[in-house]
Amino acid sequence: MLKKSEKILGEVNSLLLQVSKVMKVERSSLFLLNKDTSTLESLVAQGVKNIIISVPVGRGIVGTTFKKEHPIIENNTQESALFDGSYDRQLHFTTKSVICVPVFNENGVAIGALQCLNKNEGVFTKKDIKVINSFAAAVALIIKNSELYLASEHIKNNFSTLLDVFKAVSSELNLNKLIQVVMNKAAEITNADRSSLFLVDEETGELWTVFAKGLEDKTVRTKKGIVAQVAKSKKASIVNDPYNHPHFDISVDKKTKYITKSIVSVPVFNTQNKVLGVIQAINKHKDAFNENDLEILTGFASQIRIAIENAKLFDQIQGIKNHLDILVQNLDNGIVTVDKSLKINTVNDTFIRMFGLKKAQDLTDIHINALKTELRSLFTYCEETICTGKKNYHEELEVKINSEKSVTVNLSVLPMQDAKENIIGAIVVFNDISQEKRIQSNLSRYIPKHLVKEVMNHDNLSLLNGNFSKCSILFSDIRNFTTLTEEFGAIQIVELLNKYFEAMITSVYKYNGILDKYIGDAIMTVFGVPYANISDAKNAVNCALDMFSMLAKLNKENTKLPILNIGIGISTGNVVSGNIGSKTRFEYTVIGDSVNLAARLESATKIYGINLLICENTFNEIKDAFHCREIDTLLVKGKQIPVKIFSVLDQKNKPLTQKQQEFNVKYSKGLAHFRDNKYQKAKQFFKEADALMPNDSPTKVLLKKCNEFLLNTVE
Repeated sequence: MLKKSEKILGEVNSLLLQVSKVMKVERSSLFLLNKDTSTLESLVAQGVKNIIISVPVGRGIVGTTFKKEHPIIENNTQESALFDGSYDRQLHFTTKSVICVPVFNENGVAIGALQCLNKNEGVFTKKDIKVINSFAAAVALIIKNSELYLASEHIKNNFSTLLDVFKAVSSELNLNKLIQVVMNKAAEITNADRSSLFLVDEETGELWTVFAKGLEDKTVRTKKGIVAQVAKSKKASIVNDPYNHPHFDISVDKKTKYITKSIVSVPVFNTQNKVLGVIQAINKHKDAFNENDLEILTGFASQIRIAIENAKLFDQIQGIKNHLDILVQNLDNGIVTVDKSLKINTVNDTFIRMFGLKKAQDLTDIHINALKTELRSLFTYCEETICTGKKNYHEELEVKINSEKSVTVNLSVLPMQDAKENIIGAIVVFNDISQEKRIQSNLSRYIPKHLVKEVMNHDNLSLLNGNFSKCSILFSDIRNFTTLTEEFGAIQIVELLNKYFEAMITSVYKYNGILDKYIGDAIMTVFGVPYANISDAKNAVNCALDMFSMLAKLNKENTKLPILNIGIGISTGNVVSGNIGSKTRFEYTVIGDSVNLAARLESATKIYGINLLICENTFNEIKDAFHCREIDTLLVKGKQIPVKIFSVLDQKNKPLTQKQQEFNVKYSKGLAHFRDNKYQKAKQFFKEADALMPNDSPTKVLLKKCNEFLLNTVE
């Protein structure tokens, strides 16, 4: 499986956008083979956030396409024997049609699959296979380039590997020495009197002699002659009668007082097939230069290329080393390297400042177990990383420096490798987040926690502009709060509210909810924004049940304060989330019918004398996990079609009593007859339900409605 990076994901995501646009489909996905698990895993799947779709090889349409290495079109997936509907159920998505093709690498080996779902118009055809195959080829190229990019990044960023390279090549990469050895050998093997190497001056276009046997103290620069023609044409040349050759420049012979009788010239190319220069062998001792000499010199040209590129690489690496030395010392992060024996090798100045150490306290060559207690704990993960080669990352570690100061850091422990990728130690990176932690703590008191990092890390808050998403909204409200404010003083009311809100928000955070806002004594909470989760509705209901438990505990503890009761409404559906307000003051919130419905449901709990009501969408999301009861059909303001409303009895791991089950059956039958306008029969079942549970308010509400309808209608 290809290692993910922001660069790779960005390129693939951009390509998939083009795929969906050109193919005119609802969404597209790229799956790559994970050899360790024999599964195809989604690298990028449009419409799915924070979830990796994993498909076993040979299973479903994607797995079958990959295994058989053949495209598949299914224009009616619900009737297809290959289609695996479990992924639709997991992702709450309906797949109607599919086209899927294998993705091959440059060796023709299948490495993944490219899939498009739900053709917007018409059906998938063989013509679509040609189009999507062209995109599959582009995907393979991105993956190949990404692998090369990651390999390059690995070399650049692995500090230990660079150090080993410096030691290995520092005495061998003297370019002048290497060229002299190679060129002398070239003259010897071709049995030539002299040899020379010209390099192209990119600024002037001239060729100049880096090495010329017989002209050790002189440099020849020229734009003419056979050497210039070879560089221009990129073709090797054998000239055994140069004075009669149209491109021969006699001026060099006159200047050097040397007579050139024969020349073999070969261009030197870099890896991009660009001419770096030209090597020549001059004046063969016996006979004339031939094709064999040309082949030999061509081989030496490749050696010269390697020598030049290695020398450039050495200069580049030496520059990187010097740059890294400066960079490491001036980083905002603390950097410490530890060798395989767990002794400290290097420490940068930032680490010294971060932990209030004196510069005189040299930590080099000290074993980590010999460090002071407060620092020793920071290096406990080094041994694991050195032994396993796995990275370690730990957030928000607090270190007590002294009685007055502490430092909070994020800690990264990375394996340090040599050129052969053998682990030789660990690099420990310390990111001081003390100030950030204080700012986050203060900001989270005023704005939702999930927005704190967005606000802190981004200058452009347009990232929080409108976005359609599915979520669950919870509204809770204190019963008869206006009456309480009239009976008790302001100080008592504020004290009570603070304790109440503290208890309620504890439940919200416990189930990954986001506090959207306080509305007087009411609380609006959102589950699933900005990041959706398949358990959002369940989390909302669990939160509501926990809020009732927390409130009961609060009422029991606050004997001197009034007893509180709350009603909760929960709805699930699509909303618009984003910044709402003016340029100078806005808040991040959600708006839409689902928000309004949650508020109406909370209000309706007063009508039915019940503490929790949920909508039908929420019921469909949670019915497998909770015992639920349908209450009634409610006509909500602004809606023409009534909505079914439900209440939650308890989690399904707690079975209902026989009495509860009988009651639910009676109530359900009464509700069914009530909807059919059979009020006499409905009344009969409601009475039987009331007899089983005399304190059930919804039953009494519907009994009253039955009596009212019977007075005004004839059944």
